Amino acid sequence: MESIALTDPMNPRPAFVPRLDDSVSVRLAGVTRRLKRLIVIEGIGWLSSCVLVSTLIQFLLDYSTRGLQWSMRAALLALLAVTAAWVLMKRIIAPVRLRVEPADAANWLEKRYPKLSSLLVSAVRFTQGDIGSPETNSPELIAAAVSRSAEAVRDLDFDVVLNPRRAQRGAAVAVSSLLVALAAAWSSPTLVSIWFQRNVLLRDVSWPRNTHIVVDAKDGRVVGARGDDMVITARADGVQPREVEFRAVTASGKTIRETMVTVGSEGALHYRFTLKNAQEDFEFRLLGGDDETQPINAVLLERPRVESAELHVIPPSYTRLEPYALPSGERTVQTFPGSKLTIIAQTSKPIVHAALMAGNRPVADAKIQSNELIASLVPTESQTLHFALRDADGLDDRQPAKFAVRIVKDESPRARLAVHGVGELITPQAVIPFELEFSDNLGLSEVGLKFSLLRETPRVGKVELSGFQPHLTTFSSSVSWSVSSEEVIPGDRISLMSEASDFDDVSGPNKGRSPEMTFRVVTVDELLAELARREQEFRQDFERLVDAQEQLRGRLLTLMGPYFERENPSELPEAVSNAERRQINIAGSVNVVRQQVEQVLSELRINQLATTAAEERLGKGILGPLTALVRRDFSIAADTIRQWSRNRNPENARKIDDQQTKLLADMRAILANMIEWQGYQEAVNMLRDVLRLQNELRTETKEAVEQQGQGIFDD
Repeated sequence: MESIALTDPMNPRPAFVPRLDDSVSVRLAGVTRRLKRLIVIEGIGWLSSCVLVSTLIQFLLDYSTRGLQWSMRAALLALLAVTAAWVLMKRIIAPVRLRVEPADAANWLEKRYPKLSSLLVSAVRFTQGDIGSPETNSPELIAAAVSRSAEAVRDLDFDVVLNPRRAQRGAAVAVSSLLVALAAAWSSPTLVSIWFQRNVLLRDVSWPRNTHIVVDAKDGRVVGARGDDMVITARADGVQPREVEFRAVTASGKTIRETMVTVGSEGALHYRFTLKNAQEDFEFRLLGGDDETQPINAVLLERPRVESAELHVIPPSYTRLEPYALPSGERTVQTFPGSKLTIIAQTSKPIVHAALMAGNRPVADAKIQSNELIASLVPTESQTLHFALRDADGLDDRQPAKFAVRIVKDESPRARLAVHGVGELITPQAVIPFELEFSDNLGLSEVGLKFSLLRETPRVGKVELSGFQPHLTTFSSSVSWSVSSEEVIPGDRISLMSEASDFDDVSGPNKGRSPEMTFRVVTVDELLAELARREQEFRQDFERLVDAQEQLRGRLLTLMGPYFERENPSELPEAVSNAERRQINIAGSVNVVRQQVEQVLSELRINQLATTAAEERLGKGILGPLTALVRRDFSIAADTIRQWSRNRNPENARKIDDQQTKLLADMRAILANMIEWQGYQEAVNMLRDVLRLQNELRTETKEAVEQQGQGIFDD
């Protein structure tokens, strides 16, 4: 045995410390090392069992719930890591870090081998300097004790202090855990891979299921319009579930749980849920069979709409109208064919697709500039337009703003042709006066008086009108047209019509025409005979009016007599009222005769037959007095009768009688002129007949002489 001398004067320990035999110290150190090794093996068993059980629990929770959310999986992973770290620290790191002294190992051996009687423990302590004071311990005894301890333990088994069964169980648990993990990986590599990706890498990988519910969603969300019915649709791949449940939570916290409606036939089933009048966003999941979808957001957005619009119109160039814009907010426009309409609309949100529609038919593409739309077209018919809008979320405008376009037809020009005092019959020397009026709201391009000469060889001509300038909106003219300028002969027919054109180069030009007037060319004798016939008719009519006026005078005298008023006082007002109406009716009939006389005189003038005698007799002798009667005398007579009915005094009665006497005298004078004119006309007609017969006799005599002369020369 060796000893160590301690010379440090500051150390209170004894100067002599024995040294334990190497065979003993090495064996004690080996016990300590093997003890820690067993502790590590046992700790590995604990750790592997903990990880295996935690992993199994995590797998069962994730798989049985059809897939935990990412947050729950992350929480379970963190809990597993904390648990494993705790077991590692508690069962492996902390025991390994615990310092085990040789004295502890010697103490364990003393307990197993009581016969040592603390010899080994004492020897270990002596070698560690635990000797005591020199006064109480002898170095020789200490050395002897250390030497005897080596001899006492030489044949002893130090490993009896170790219990390898716990380490063996730990090793078995670790190996079993490893084998279970390897068996799971070998038998179900897909499940293990999905578990690893979902619960370790925390990826959103779905578990394999018999049923896979697929929601009609884009980018993990469903977009709808606020206030509309929100329709959620889905299909199931694989095994078709008997029902699919819809679960949702709205933004306000309201819970919805409904069974979706199954639509379709076997093999092509779909599932649908309709949320009526959806007003707020919500999050939903679908559960069916062994599948449960991830939470899906349903977002409610406002539909795109036209907030304001401006309508700009460029009329066709021929109208010479300036472009104009409708006042803000007005969406009905009236325009001419060929006008260009441009609609500039402001939308409530950005648009990705827009088209201008007429019903279901697109009529123009819309240029999109952020929230502004510009569309132009040339409408050809009246129609109602609207924009078909679609935003980036696929929402369209269900209640589009309407724009009413009314095509206002460019009306044809108006042409009026008036001829006064001309009858249907005219002579070749007639000069016809025309009154022409033309109008067009956008301007006249051409006006004229057109005639057609109907004979064996028809001819069409035009009477030029002076003073007309294009683009006038109104034009009037008075024309006296000499029929002789066209070399007409009796038997011809002349049709006259005024005509006007406009500048419409889109659907025109439009033409306006007056009603056609037709005249028949006759000889002077034929026209005079016709006029004489008409004169006889209105003379006969006037004779009847004279008789009617005489009867009216007699009736008035009866009414004004004392007998009628005394015997029939209640009938007098009605009788006087009837007399007044009869006077007015006679005046109207006389006016008709006056118009007939005026027409005859006018035709004589137009046909260049109004001689001085005719003007004197017809104009001054008949037409003038008739005009005075109609415009003055008859009216005064009717007023006097009305006054007498209100105030039946002798003065008013005298006025009535005086007026009636004068009316009859004037009418008889006019009738005498008519009879005188008729006799004069008959004499003229007889003279004309004599002249006509002489001409015919001269013509027949000439023809007979020519025939006789031809016979002589032929012989």
